[in-house]
Amino acid sequence: MELRLLESETERAAFEHALTQARASKGSGFMEKRRSRLGRVHLAFADLWAVFDETSSTPDRMLAGFAMHSLDLFSQSYPKPDLTHLPPAEVFEVGELWASSLGAGAAARHGGFIVLGTFAATTLLIYPIAKPWDLTGNYPDYRAVDAPIEWPFAETLDGQKIYVQPMILDGANLARRISSAMGAGFEALDGSRRFRFDNPLAAAIEERRRERMARAAHREQRLALAHTERRIDMDRMSSAISAK
Repeated sequence: MELRLLESETERAAFEHALTQARASKGSGFMEKRRSRLGRVHLAFADLWAVFDETSSTPDRMLAGFAMHSLDLFSQSYPKPDLTHLPPAEVFEVGELWASSLGAGAAARHGGFIVLGTFAATTLLIYPIAKPWDLTGNYPDYRAVDAPIEWPFAETLDGQKIYVQPMILDGANLARRISSAMGAGFEALDGSRRFRFDNPLAAAIEERRRERMARAAHREQRLALAHTERRIDMDRMSSAISAK
């Protein structure tokens, strides 16, 4: 898989089109409000990254993407949470995440952590939707900061309000994610404008399989121990009765 920094107007327009389509299919569908210019700011000034399968028959077809900017480039999308105590060059906001498939989404997130490691990020800020549908469960290592916010920039396709949950990934959790992504191996090309790496979905599936097997083995051990303890208790009761 290859993660590429999009720099041409044609590439950015293709990213915007794919993002709009992906948003329309989320939950009951949502879009940016007509008066909002936040999306235009991100698309114009943030770094746009997209995933491609360079070995496929369509190596230039975008499969997933996201926007990323550090807070010394421009400010975070919403004043909360207050991150003014942190070095702005080390704080990155990531948004506009979209994917055409589960595998492409996994590749985008994997590549994103490689980019964050390359830029020496210490804090990652995101604003996943919390209502009317909850996407925060997709970010188990992140911590929620403050209460959900009524998002002033977007609404559902039928005009309902959207609430987002500010979430932070930093410290050991961010370091572990970056180390895992970079440690899996990658190739930086064109002055770190492109990164090539193996599709991480297979590895993620195998890791989940190992975790399930470990949990199953642990359950079996607990059941076996409980069974042994019951047998011991029954033997003791039998011995006590015989002694009488």
